[in-house]
Amino acid sequence: MKELLFFIFFICLSLNIFGQTSDAILKGSISYITSQNVYVKFENTDGIHMGDTLFIARNNVFIPALTVNNLSSISCVGTPVGEVSLSISTPIFGKIKVEKKLEEAISKESEAPVSVNVNDQAIKTLTQKNKDKELKPSVDGRIALSSYATLSNSATDIRYRYNLSLYTKHGSNSGISTETYLSFTHKSNELSLVGQDINKYLKIYSLAVTYDFNKSTNISFGRKINLNMANIGAVDGLQFQTVHRSLTYGAVAGSRPDYYNYSFNPNLMQFGVFAGHNIENENGSMQTSIAVFDQMNKFKTDRRFAYLQHSNSLLKKLDLFCSFEFDFYALKNLQPSNTFDLTSTYISLRYKPLKNLSLLVSYDARKNVYYYETFKNQIDSIIDRETRQGLRFNFNYRPVKYLSWGGSAGYRFQKSDPVPSINANSYLNYSLIPLILTSATINATLLKTNYIDGMVYGITLARDLLSGKIYTSLEYRLVNYTYANSHITLRQDIAELSVSWRIAKKLMLSADYEATYEKDNNLGRIYLNLTQRF
Repeated sequence: MKELLFFIFFICLSLNIFGQTSDAILKGSISYITSQNVYVKFENTDGIHMGDTLFIARNNVFIPALTVNNLSSISCVGTPVGEVSLSISTPIFGKIKVEKKLEEAISKESEAPVSVNVNDQAIKTLTQKNKDKELKPSVDGRIALSSYATLSNSATDIRYRYNLSLYTKHGSNSGISTETYLSFTHKSNELSLVGQDINKYLKIYSLAVTYDFNKSTNISFGRKINLNMANIGAVDGLQFQTVHRSLTYGAVAGSRPDYYNYSFNPNLMQFGVFAGHNIENENGSMQTSIAVFDQMNKFKTDRRFAYLQHSNSLLKKLDLFCSFEFDFYALKNLQPSNTFDLTSTYISLRYKPLKNLSLLVSYDARKNVYYYETFKNQIDSIIDRETRQGLRFNFNYRPVKYLSWGGSAGYRFQKSDPVPSINANSYLNYSLIPLILTSATINATLLKTNYIDGMVYGITLARDLLSGKIYTSLEYRLVNYTYANSHITLRQDIAELSVSWRIAKKLMLSADYEATYEKDNNLGRIYLNLTQRF
Protein backbone atom coordinates (compact mmCIF):
# COMPACT_ATOMS: atom_id res chain seq x y z
CA MET A 1 0.00 0.00 0.00
CA LYS A 2 2.78 2.44 0.91
CA GLU A 3 4.60 1.71 -2.34
CA LEU A 4 1.41 2.35 -4.31
CA LEU A 5 0.85 5.71 -2.60
CA PHE A 6 4.44 6.76 -3.25
CA PHE A 7 4.06 5.75 -6.89
CA ILE A 8 0.87 7.82 -7.28
CA PHE A 9 2.47 10.79 -5.56
CA PHE A 10 5.60 10.92 -7.67
CA ILE A 11 3.72 10.27 -10.90
CA CYS A 12 1.57 13.30 -10.04
CA LEU A 13 4.69 15.26 -9.18
CA SER A 14 6.26 14.57 -12.55
CA LEU A 15 3.28 15.73 -14.58
CA ASN A 16 3.71 19.12 -16.18
CA ILE A 17 0.37 19.51 -17.93
CA PHE A 18 -1.79 22.38 -16.72
CA GLY A 19 -5.30 23.55 -17.38
CA GLN A 20 -6.03 27.07 -18.57
CA THR A 21 -7.77 28.12 -15.39
CA SER A 22 -6.62 29.45 -12.05
CA ASP A 23 -8.19 29.82 -8.64
CA ALA A 24 -8.94 33.10 -6.93
CA ILE A 25 -9.22 32.70 -3.17
CA LEU A 26 -11.85 34.32 -0.95
CA LYS A 27 -11.07 34.29 2.77
CA GLY A 28 -13.73 34.37 5.46
CA SER A 29 -14.20 33.11 8.99
CA ILE A 30 -16.77 31.12 10.94
CA SER A 31 -19.07 33.46 12.86
CA TYR A 32 -21.59 31.02 14.35
CA ILE A 33 -22.16 27.27 14.68
CA THR A 34 -25.54 25.66 15.34
CA SER A 35 -26.45 22.01 15.78
CA GLN A 36 -26.77 21.59 12.01
CA ASN A 37 -25.28 24.62 10.26
CA VAL A 38 -22.06 26.62 10.12
CA TYR A 39 -22.18 30.35 9.28
CA VAL A 40 -19.24 31.94 7.45
CA LYS A 41 -18.74 35.68 6.94
CA PHE A 42 -16.92 37.05 3.87
CA GLU A 43 -16.23 40.54 2.62
CA ASN A 44 -18.37 39.46 -0.32
CA THR A 45 -19.45 36.13 -1.81
CA ASP A 46 -19.04 36.97 -5.49
CA GLY A 47 -18.25 33.75 -7.35
CA ILE A 48 -19.49 31.38 -4.62
CA HIS A 49 -22.58 29.34 -5.49
CA MET A 50 -24.97 26.92 -3.87
CA GLY A 51 -23.34 23.51 -3.58
CA ASP A 52 -19.79 24.84 -3.70
CA THR A 53 -17.25 23.49 -1.26
CA LEU A 54 -15.52 25.76 1.24
CA PHE A 55 -12.11 24.78 2.60
CA ILE A 56 -9.83 24.97 5.60
CA ALA A 57 -6.06 25.22 5.13
CA ARG A 58 -4.10 22.21 6.35
CA ASN A 59 -0.49 21.46 5.45
CA ASN A 60 -0.68 24.30 2.92
CA VAL A 61 -3.41 22.29 1.17
CA PHE A 62 -7.08 23.18 1.05
CA ILE A 63 -9.16 20.47 2.74
CA PRO A 64 -12.95 20.38 2.07
CA ALA A 65 -14.77 21.59 5.19
CA LEU A 66 -18.26 22.86 4.28
CA THR A 67 -20.86 22.48 1.55
CA VAL A 68 -22.70 25.74 0.83
CA ASN A 69 -26.45 25.37 1.36
CA ASN A 70 -27.37 29.03 1.23
CA LEU A 71 -25.67 32.39 0.83
CA SER A 72 -26.11 36.12 0.77
CA SER A 73 -23.87 38.87 -0.55
CA ILE A 74 -21.67 38.69 2.56
CA SER A 75 -22.18 35.27 4.19
CA CYS A 76 -22.64 31.56 3.55
CA VAL A 77 -24.51 28.86 5.44
CA GLY A 78 -23.13 25.36 5.08
CA THR A 79 -23.02 21.85 6.49
CA PRO A 80 -19.73 20.22 7.57
CA VAL A 81 -18.00 17.77 5.24
CA GLY A 82 -16.68 14.66 6.98
CA GLU A 83 -15.22 15.00 10.47
CA VAL A 84 -13.25 18.24 10.19
CA SER A 85 -12.80 20.21 13.40
CA LEU A 86 -14.41 23.66 13.19
CA SER A 87 -14.78 26.43 15.74
CA ILE A 88 -15.73 30.11 15.92
CA SER A 89 -13.30 32.29 13.89
CA THR A 90 -11.76 29.33 12.04
CA PRO A 91 -10.46 30.73 8.70
CA ILE A 92 -12.51 29.44 5.75
CA PHE A 93 -11.56 29.74 2.08
CA GLY A 94 -13.62 29.73 -1.08
CA LYS A 95 -12.04 28.89 -4.43
CA ILE A 96 -13.33 30.66 -7.53
CA LYS A 97 -12.41 29.47 -10.98
CA VAL A 98 -11.03 32.25 -13.17
CA GLU A 99 -10.85 31.53 -16.87
CA LYS A 100 -7.85 33.16 -18.56
CA LYS A 101 -7.33 33.77 -22.24
CA LEU A 102 -3.99 32.46 -23.37
CA GLU A 103 -2.70 35.74 -24.77
CA GLU A 104 -3.76 37.64 -21.62
CA ALA A 105 -2.10 35.11 -19.35
CA ILE A 106 1.17 35.23 -21.29
CA SER A 107 1.17 39.02 -21.12
CA LYS A 108 0.61 39.01 -17.37
CA GLU A 109 3.23 36.29 -16.84
CA SER A 110 5.87 38.29 -18.65
CA GLU A 111 5.30 41.22 -16.27
CA ALA A 112 5.39 39.13 -13.08
CA PRO A 113 8.50 39.04 -10.87
CA VAL A 114 10.54 35.85 -10.78
CA SER A 115 10.25 35.22 -7.03
CA VAL A 116 7.13 33.38 -5.84
CA ASN A 117 5.92 33.10 -2.23
CA VAL A 118 4.07 29.81 -1.70
CA ASN A 119 2.30 31.07 1.42
CA ASP A 120 0.78 34.06 -0.40
CA GLN A 121 -0.08 31.88 -3.37
CA ALA A 122 -1.96 29.35 -1.29
CA ILE A 123 -3.89 31.62 1.01
CA LYS A 124 -4.40 35.01 -0.64
CA THR A 125 -4.74 34.28 -4.36
CA LEU A 126 -3.20 32.15 -7.03
CA THR A 127 -3.65 34.87 -9.63
CA GLN A 128 -2.12 38.00 -8.10
CA LYS A 129 1.44 37.29 -9.21
CA ASN A 130 2.99 38.65 -6.04
CA LYS A 131 1.38 42.11 -6.07
CA ASP A 132 1.39 42.05 -2.27
CA LYS A 133 5.14 41.60 -2.02
CA GLU A 134 5.93 45.29 -2.15
CA LEU A 135 6.79 46.73 1.24
CA LYS A 136 3.70 48.92 1.52
CA PRO A 137 2.31 49.81 4.96
CA SER A 138 -1.21 48.63 5.82
CA VAL A 139 -3.43 47.96 8.84
CA ASP A 140 -6.27 45.46 9.05
CA GLY A 141 -8.13 44.97 12.31
CA ARG A 142 -11.37 43.66 13.72
CA ILE A 143 -13.12 43.83 17.09
CA ALA A 144 -16.02 41.46 17.69
CA LEU A 145 -18.40 41.22 20.65
CA SER A 146 -20.56 38.10 20.85
CA SER A 147 -23.03 36.48 23.23
CA TYR A 148 -24.38 32.93 23.20
CA ALA A 149 -27.42 32.12 25.30
CA THR A 150 -28.84 28.63 25.75
CA LEU A 151 -32.35 28.48 27.20
CA SER A 152 -33.86 25.19 28.38
CA ASN A 153 -36.63 24.02 30.68
CA SER A 154 -34.16 23.54 33.50
CA ALA A 155 -31.50 26.24 33.15
CA THR A 156 -30.16 29.24 31.28
CA ASP A 157 -26.54 29.49 30.20
CA ILE A 158 -25.01 32.68 28.76
CA ARG A 159 -21.49 32.99 27.38
CA TYR A 160 -19.73 36.14 26.21
CA ARG A 161 -16.86 36.29 23.77
CA TYR A 162 -14.62 39.25 22.86
CA ASN A 163 -12.27 38.92 19.89
CA LEU A 164 -9.49 41.21 18.75
CA SER A 165 -7.57 40.65 15.55
CA LEU A 166 -5.01 43.18 14.32
CA TYR A 167 -2.52 42.91 11.47
CA THR A 168 -0.08 45.69 10.70
CA LYS A 169 2.24 45.48 7.71
CA HIS A 170 5.46 47.48 7.43
CA GLY A 171 4.41 50.15 9.92
CA SER A 172 6.07 53.56 9.44
CA ASN A 173 7.46 52.26 6.14
CA SER A 174 9.72 49.85 8.02
CA GLY A 175 10.18 46.14 7.50
CA ILE A 176 8.29 45.34 10.71
CA SER A 177 4.86 43.68 10.67
CA THR A 178 2.74 42.41 13.55
CA GLU A 179 -0.18 40.06 13.97
CA THR A 180 -2.49 39.66 16.97
CA TYR A 181 -5.50 37.46 17.54
CA LEU A 182 -6.90 37.32 21.09
CA SER A 183 -10.13 35.87 22.43
CA PHE A 184 -11.63 36.30 25.90
CA THR A 185 -14.60 34.07 26.79
CA HIS A 186 -16.55 33.73 30.02
CA LYS A 187 -19.95 32.76 31.33
CA SER A 188 -22.22 35.31 32.95
CA ASN A 189 -21.40 34.07 36.46
CA GLU A 190 -17.63 33.63 36.03
CA LEU A 191 -16.18 37.14 36.00
CA SER A 192 -15.11 36.90 39.63
CA LEU A 193 -13.16 33.72 38.83
CA VAL A 194 -11.13 35.08 35.92
CA GLY A 195 -8.18 36.16 38.07
CA GLN A 196 -7.78 32.66 39.50
CA ASP A 197 -7.01 31.09 36.12
CA ILE A 198 -6.65 33.68 33.36
CA ASN A 199 -5.50 31.05 30.84
CA LYS A 200 -8.88 29.35 31.06
CA TYR A 201 -10.64 32.43 29.74
CA LEU A 202 -8.04 34.26 27.64
CA LYS A 203 -6.75 32.51 24.54
CA ILE A 204 -3.87 33.93 22.55
CA TYR A 205 -4.07 32.36 19.10
CA SER A 206 -1.53 34.68 17.51
CA LEU A 207 0.86 37.32 18.88
CA ALA A 208 3.96 37.81 16.75
CA VAL A 209 6.33 40.30 15.18
CA THR A 210 7.81 39.74 11.72
CA TYR A 211 10.76 41.54 10.19
CA ASP A 212 11.21 41.51 6.42
CA PHE A 213 14.88 41.78 5.49
CA ASN A 214 13.76 42.18 1.88
CA LYS A 215 10.92 41.02 -0.37
CA SER A 216 12.01 37.39 -0.08
CA THR A 217 13.32 36.81 3.46
CA ASN A 218 11.75 37.31 6.87
CA ILE A 219 12.01 36.21 10.49
CA SER A 220 9.18 36.05 13.04
CA PHE A 221 9.12 35.91 16.82
CA GLY A 222 6.16 35.07 19.04
CA ARG A 223 3.11 32.83 18.61
CA LYS A 224 2.33 32.29 14.97
CA ILE A 225 0.90 29.67 12.62
CA ASN A 226 3.06 29.22 9.56
CA LEU A 227 0.78 28.17 6.72
CA ASN A 228 3.62 26.19 5.17
CA MET A 229 3.40 24.00 8.29
CA ALA A 230 -0.21 24.50 9.34
CA ASN A 231 -0.66 20.94 10.58
CA ILE A 232 1.61 21.51 13.61
CA GLY A 233 -0.51 24.46 14.74
CA ALA A 234 0.88 27.51 16.49
CA VAL A 235 4.58 27.83 17.31
CA ASP A 236 5.90 29.89 20.23
CA GLY A 237 9.36 30.95 19.16
CA LEU A 238 11.40 31.86 16.09
CA GLN A 239 10.44 31.21 12.47
CA PHE A 240 12.65 31.92 9.47
CA GLN A 241 11.51 31.82 5.86
CA THR A 242 13.06 32.78 2.53
CA VAL A 243 12.10 32.51 -1.12
CA HIS A 244 14.46 31.98 -4.03
CA ARG A 245 12.83 31.89 -7.42
CA SER A 246 10.31 29.02 -7.21
CA LEU A 247 11.69 27.62 -3.94
CA THR A 248 10.55 28.45 -0.41
CA TYR A 249 12.38 27.08 2.62
CA GLY A 250 12.76 27.86 6.30
CA ALA A 251 13.18 26.64 9.86
CA VAL A 252 11.27 26.80 13.14
CA ALA A 253 12.48 26.58 16.75
CA GLY A 254 10.31 27.07 19.81
CA SER A 255 7.60 25.32 21.76
CA ARG A 256 4.00 24.18 21.46
CA PRO A 257 1.08 25.74 23.35
CA ASP A 258 -0.06 23.81 26.40
CA TYR A 259 -2.46 20.96 25.60
CA TYR A 260 -4.99 21.88 28.25
CA ASN A 261 -5.28 25.67 28.32
CA TYR A 262 -3.28 26.84 25.26
CA SER A 263 -0.88 28.85 27.41
CA PHE A 264 2.90 29.12 26.94
CA ASN A 265 4.63 25.87 27.93
CA PRO A 266 8.44 25.87 27.54
CA ASN A 267 8.56 22.12 28.29
CA LEU A 268 6.97 21.32 24.93
CA MET A 269 9.92 22.21 22.73
CA GLN A 270 9.81 21.63 18.98
CA PHE A 271 12.00 22.37 16.00
CA GLY A 272 11.94 21.58 12.32
CA VAL A 273 12.65 22.59 8.74
CA PHE A 274 10.50 22.88 5.64
CA ALA A 275 10.91 23.44 1.91
CA GLY A 276 8.44 24.12 -0.86
CA HIS A 277 8.49 24.30 -4.65
CA ASN A 278 5.99 26.28 -6.71
CA ILE A 279 5.45 26.43 -10.44
CA GLU A 280 2.91 28.76 -11.97
CA ASN A 281 2.36 29.81 -15.55
CA GLU A 282 -0.50 30.98 -17.73
CA ASN A 283 -2.16 27.55 -17.54
CA GLY A 284 -2.19 26.73 -13.86
CA SER A 285 -0.06 25.94 -10.84
CA MET A 286 1.76 23.10 -9.12
CA GLN A 287 2.93 23.21 -5.50
CA THR A 288 4.92 20.69 -3.48
CA SER A 289 6.30 20.99 0.04
CA ILE A 290 8.00 18.81 2.65
CA ALA A 291 8.67 19.35 6.36
CA VAL A 292 10.43 17.38 9.10
CA PHE A 293 9.70 18.01 12.78
CA ASP A 294 10.86 16.87 16.20
CA GLN A 295 8.46 17.59 19.06
CA MET A 296 9.68 17.13 22.65
CA ASN A 297 8.50 17.12 26.26
CA LYS A 298 11.13 18.07 28.85
CA PHE A 299 13.83 17.53 26.20
CA LYS A 300 12.71 13.96 25.46
CA THR A 301 11.29 13.11 22.06
CA ASP A 302 7.51 13.17 22.04
CA ARG A 303 6.99 12.73 18.33
CA ARG A 304 9.23 12.84 15.25
CA PHE A 305 7.54 13.03 11.87
CA ALA A 306 7.54 14.40 8.33
CA TYR A 307 4.86 15.33 5.87
CA LEU A 308 4.57 15.83 2.14
CA GLN A 309 1.88 17.68 0.27
CA HIS A 310 1.25 18.35 -3.37
CA SER A 311 -1.34 20.25 -5.39
CA ASN A 312 -1.54 20.21 -9.16
CA SER A 313 -3.83 21.39 -11.95
CA LEU A 314 -3.29 18.25 -13.97
CA LEU A 315 -5.58 19.14 -16.83
CA LYS A 316 -7.85 22.01 -17.71
CA LYS A 317 -10.75 20.51 -15.77
CA LEU A 318 -8.93 18.43 -13.17
CA ASP A 319 -7.33 19.40 -9.83
CA LEU A 320 -5.37 17.10 -7.54
CA PHE A 321 -4.51 17.47 -3.82
CA CYS A 322 -2.31 15.00 -1.92
CA SER A 323 -1.05 14.99 1.66
CA PHE A 324 1.02 12.32 3.44
CA GLU A 325 2.35 12.16 6.98
CA PHE A 326 5.06 9.79 8.29
CA ASP A 327 6.22 9.02 11.84
CA PHE A 328 9.89 8.18 12.46
CA TYR A 329 9.90 7.53 16.21
CA ALA A 330 8.36 4.88 18.46
CA LEU A 331 8.79 3.22 21.84
CA LYS A 332 9.14 -0.55 21.78
CA ASN A 333 9.33 -2.28 25.16
CA LEU A 334 9.77 1.24 26.62
CA GLN A 335 12.91 1.71 24.52
CA PRO A 336 13.25 4.41 21.83
CA SER A 337 13.45 3.09 18.29
CA ASN A 338 13.36 4.39 14.74
CA THR A 339 10.45 3.51 12.55
CA PHE A 340 8.83 4.51 9.28
CA ASP A 341 5.07 4.57 9.63
CA LEU A 342 2.61 6.16 7.21
CA THR A 343 0.14 7.71 9.67
CA SER A 344 -1.94 9.98 7.45
CA THR A 345 -3.03 10.06 3.81
CA TYR A 346 -5.37 12.46 2.04
CA ILE A 347 -6.02 12.44 -1.73
CA SER A 348 -8.63 14.56 -3.48
CA LEU A 349 -9.58 14.88 -7.15
CA ARG A 350 -11.91 17.56 -8.47
CA TYR A 351 -13.26 17.19 -12.01
CA LYS A 352 -15.43 19.60 -13.95
CA PRO A 353 -16.58 17.81 -17.13
CA LEU A 354 -19.10 20.55 -17.93
CA LYS A 355 -19.28 24.23 -17.13
CA ASN A 356 -22.32 23.64 -14.91
CA LEU A 357 -21.24 20.29 -13.38
CA SER A 358 -18.55 19.77 -10.73
CA LEU A 359 -17.49 16.43 -9.20
CA LEU A 360 -15.15 15.72 -6.30
CA VAL A 361 -13.92 12.44 -4.84
CA SER A 362 -11.57 12.12 -1.86
CA TYR A 363 -9.91 9.39 0.20
CA ASP A 364 -8.41 9.79 3.64
CA ALA A 365 -6.75 7.34 6.02
CA ARG A 366 -5.39 8.17 9.46
CA LYS A 367 -3.89 6.25 12.32
CA ASN A 368 -4.01 7.49 15.89
CA VAL A 369 -0.92 9.60 16.58
CA TYR A 370 0.76 8.97 19.94
CA TYR A 371 2.85 11.47 21.90
CA TYR A 372 5.06 9.12 23.90
CA GLU A 373 6.26 11.52 26.63
CA THR A 374 3.18 13.69 27.06
CA PHE A 375 0.93 10.68 27.58
CA LYS A 376 3.50 8.27 29.03
CA ASN A 377 1.19 7.44 31.93
CA GLN A 378 -0.85 5.51 29.35
CA ILE A 379 2.14 3.72 27.86
CA ASP A 380 1.16 0.36 29.31
CA SER A 381 -2.30 0.52 27.80
CA ILE A 382 -3.14 -0.82 24.39
CA ILE A 383 -2.30 1.83 21.83
CA ASP A 384 -4.84 1.80 19.04
CA ARG A 385 -2.84 2.02 15.81
CA GLU A 386 -5.74 0.93 13.65
CA THR A 387 -6.24 2.90 10.46
CA ARG A 388 -9.49 4.83 10.03
CA GLN A 389 -10.34 5.15 6.36
CA GLY A 390 -12.90 7.20 4.51
CA LEU A 391 -14.21 7.88 1.02
CA ARG A 392 -16.25 10.91 0.02
CA PHE A 393 -18.01 12.06 -3.11
CA ASN A 394 -19.49 15.51 -3.86
CA PHE A 395 -21.34 16.86 -6.87
CA ASN A 396 -22.94 20.13 -7.91
CA TYR A 397 -25.07 20.62 -11.01
CA ARG A 398 -26.72 23.80 -12.33
CA PRO A 399 -29.05 22.70 -15.17
CA VAL A 400 -30.59 26.16 -15.69
CA LYS A 401 -30.15 29.67 -14.37
CA TYR A 402 -31.00 30.05 -10.67
CA LEU A 403 -31.44 26.28 -10.16
CA SER A 404 -28.82 24.17 -8.38
CA TRP A 405 -28.82 20.52 -7.37
CA GLY A 406 -26.04 18.96 -5.39
CA GLY A 407 -25.09 16.46 -2.77
CA SER A 408 -22.42 14.48 -1.02
CA ALA A 409 -21.91 10.97 0.29
CA GLY A 410 -19.34 9.66 2.75
CA TYR A 411 -18.24 6.19 3.83
CA ARG A 412 -15.93 5.76 6.83
CA PHE A 413 -14.73 2.51 8.32
CA GLN A 414 -12.18 0.75 10.51
CA LYS A 415 -11.91 -2.88 11.60
CA SER A 416 -13.13 -2.34 15.14
CA ASP A 417 -16.41 -0.71 14.07
CA PRO A 418 -19.43 -3.06 14.14
CA VAL A 419 -20.75 -1.26 11.06
CA PRO A 420 -19.19 1.42 8.84
CA SER A 421 -20.40 5.02 9.10
CA ILE A 422 -22.42 6.32 6.18
CA ASN A 423 -23.68 9.84 5.62
CA ALA A 424 -25.30 11.42 2.59
CA ASN A 425 -26.79 14.80 1.84
CA SER A 426 -28.66 16.25 -1.11
CA TYR A 427 -30.23 19.65 -1.74
CA LEU A 428 -32.21 21.49 -4.38
CA ASN A 429 -32.03 25.30 -4.55
CA TYR A 430 -33.79 27.96 -6.57
CA SER A 431 -31.94 31.20 -5.88
CA LEU A 432 -34.41 33.79 -7.22
CA ILE A 433 -38.11 33.00 -6.95
CA PRO A 434 -40.06 35.47 -9.11
CA LEU A 435 -42.07 38.25 -7.44
CA ILE A 436 -40.82 37.58 -3.90
CA LEU A 437 -37.12 37.58 -4.98
CA THR A 438 -36.29 34.90 -2.40
CA SER A 439 -33.94 31.94 -2.40
CA ALA A 440 -35.49 28.59 -1.42
CA THR A 441 -33.63 25.39 -0.54
CA ILE A 442 -34.86 21.92 0.38
CA ASN A 443 -32.42 19.32 1.66
CA ALA A 444 -32.22 15.88 3.22
CA THR A 445 -29.43 14.20 5.20
CA LEU A 446 -28.95 10.51 5.97
CA LEU A 447 -26.74 9.43 8.88
CA LYS A 448 -25.97 5.83 9.80
CA THR A 449 -23.29 4.85 12.34
CA ASN A 450 -22.76 2.09 14.88
CA TYR A 451 -24.75 4.07 17.46
CA ILE A 452 -27.27 6.21 15.53
CA ASP A 453 -29.46 5.86 12.45
CA GLY A 454 -31.67 8.60 11.10
CA MET A 455 -32.69 11.35 8.72
CA VAL A 456 -32.81 15.14 8.76
CA TYR A 457 -35.12 17.07 6.41
CA GLY A 458 -34.99 20.82 5.96
CA ILE A 459 -36.25 23.85 4.08
CA THR A 460 -34.71 27.33 4.03
CA LEU A 461 -35.95 30.67 2.72
CA ALA A 462 -33.44 33.53 2.43
CA ARG A 463 -33.41 37.04 1.03
CA ASP A 464 -31.20 40.12 0.77
CA LEU A 465 -32.84 43.43 1.58
CA LEU A 466 -31.84 47.05 0.99
CA SER A 467 -29.26 46.22 -1.69
CA GLY A 468 -27.54 43.60 0.42
CA LYS A 469 -27.33 45.65 3.63
CA ILE A 470 -29.68 43.24 5.40
CA TYR A 471 -29.72 39.47 4.97
CA THR A 472 -32.47 37.32 6.45
CA SER A 473 -33.07 33.58 6.47
CA LEU A 474 -35.74 31.33 7.93
CA GLU A 475 -35.17 27.60 8.28
CA TYR A 476 -37.08 24.56 9.49
CA ARG A 477 -35.56 21.11 10.10
CA LEU A 478 -37.13 17.81 11.09
CA VAL A 479 -34.74 15.43 12.87
CA ASN A 480 -35.65 11.77 13.29
CA TYR A 481 -32.95 9.56 14.88
CA THR A 482 -32.92 6.08 16.37
CA TYR A 483 -30.17 5.08 18.81
CA ALA A 484 -28.94 1.63 17.79
CA ASN A 485 -28.17 0.19 21.23
CA SER A 486 -31.34 1.29 23.01
CA HIS A 487 -33.77 1.63 20.09
CA ILE A 488 -34.82 4.97 21.56
CA THR A 489 -36.22 7.36 18.97
CA LEU A 490 -35.38 11.06 19.00
CA ARG A 491 -37.59 13.48 17.13
CA GLN A 492 -36.79 17.18 17.00
CA ASP A 493 -38.50 20.09 15.28
CA ILE A 494 -35.98 22.90 14.82
CA ALA A 495 -36.77 26.44 13.66
CA GLU A 496 -34.11 29.05 13.02
CA LEU A 497 -34.23 32.75 12.17
CA SER A 498 -31.09 34.70 11.17
CA VAL A 499 -30.61 38.39 10.43
CA SER A 500 -27.40 40.19 9.42
CA TRP A 501 -27.29 43.97 9.09
CA ARG A 502 -24.41 45.89 7.57
CA ILE A 503 -24.88 49.08 9.58
CA ALA A 504 -21.91 50.78 7.92
CA LYS A 505 -19.19 49.75 5.52
CA LYS A 506 -17.12 48.22 8.32
CA LEU A 507 -19.75 47.65 11.01
CA MET A 508 -21.87 44.49 11.07
CA LEU A 509 -24.59 43.28 13.46
CA SER A 510 -25.80 39.66 13.35
CA ALA A 511 -28.51 37.87 15.30
CA ASP A 512 -29.65 34.26 15.24
CA TYR A 513 -32.35 32.39 17.15
CA GLU A 514 -32.70 28.61 17.03
CA ALA A 515 -35.58 26.83 18.79
CA THR A 516 -35.56 23.06 19.29
CA TYR A 517 -38.75 21.26 20.27
CA GLU A 518 -38.75 17.72 21.66
CA LYS A 519 -41.41 15.61 23.31
CA ASP A 520 -40.30 16.36 26.88
CA ASN A 521 -37.92 19.27 26.45
CA ASN A 522 -37.61 22.56 24.61
CA LEU A 523 -34.34 24.34 23.93
CA GLY A 524 -33.54 27.79 22.59
CA ARG A 525 -30.26 29.32 21.45
CA ILE A 526 -29.68 33.03 20.89
CA TYR A 527 -26.56 34.38 19.20
CA LEU A 528 -25.67 38.07 18.89
CA ASN A 529 -22.56 39.50 17.28
CA LEU A 530 -21.30 43.03 16.65
CA THR A 531 -18.16 43.33 14.51
CA GLN A 532 -16.22 46.51 13.74
CA ARG A 533 -13.45 46.41 11.15
CA PHE A 534 -10.78 49.08 10.87
